[in-house]
Amino acid sequence: MTRGRWLVAIAVAGAAIFALSFVNAWIVHDRELRGEGYRFVQHYLSAWRGLGMPVLTAAALTALATAAWAVATLRRPSLVAWPLMAGSVVALGLMVAVAWPVSRDGHASSVDLSPGLLLPVGMVLGAVMFRGAQAVARPSRRGRLVLGLAAVAVIVAGAGARQLGLQLAEGTGRHWSEGSYARPAVGDRAAATLTIGDGTFRVDDRWSGTWESSGWTVVVDDDPACPGSRGTYHVHGEENEALRFVKVVDTCADGERAADFETGTWERLP
Repeated sequence: MTRGRWLVAIAVAGAAIFALSFVNAWIVHDRELRGEGYRFVQHYLSAWRGLGMPVLTAAALTALATAAWAVATLRRPSLVAWPLMAGSVVALGLMVAVAWPVSRDGHASSVDLSPGLLLPVGMVLGAVMFRGAQAVARPSRRGRLVLGLAAVAVIVAGAGARQLGLQLAEGTGRHWSEGSYARPAVGDRAAATLTIGDGTFRVDDRWSGTWESSGWTVVVDDDPACPGSRGTYHVHGEENEALRFVKVVDTCADGERAADFETGTWERLP
């Protein structure tokens, strides 16, 4: 193929990647919800939706910029060709990074991100861009070595950014923080105040002891009101830092402590 035809191929492939980036078929997002029964949810992501950002978004934008440079080079052959090589390496490397499956297991759910139907299509288009850029730029042996190292760096950085983004998006599952929470009277249950300190808790003068957590699961123990009776709860976050308790198991005082925790919503006090 001639130089001009390769530039056209780069422009068409880059524009196609950008156009397809808006279709929700690049990444498969699987989530398993646990705790109160098991549920499985699956949906599909584009480069502009949820955890498709920012790595796949960067790949689409880089492909578009490379396509634009190819068009500019067609009009002005004197322009340097190295941006074509750099852009194609980054776009293809980021798409390869997206092909690397990432996952996170939490207390409330597990998330898996895997390639969707459009990712192989995008990688083929990226390979066309890369081959065209090679034909136009004709890098030296040293240049090819630098490009190879750059591609590895882009893939590793992209995969790491995806894993970090997933960790940040999912959080720790912990919804509570140290301080005081109040619950209004509900039915025959009087109003109460829960105070969480450094590894301890107190509900007025009725319940107290140690407080340990892992994700959304909280374990209360060493309560003088019921020695040797541990309680385990799932603590859900509500609006305005409020908390709602769901008992896993707690036999303290024939279920009285559990009834106090589970009744109503505990509102955060200033």
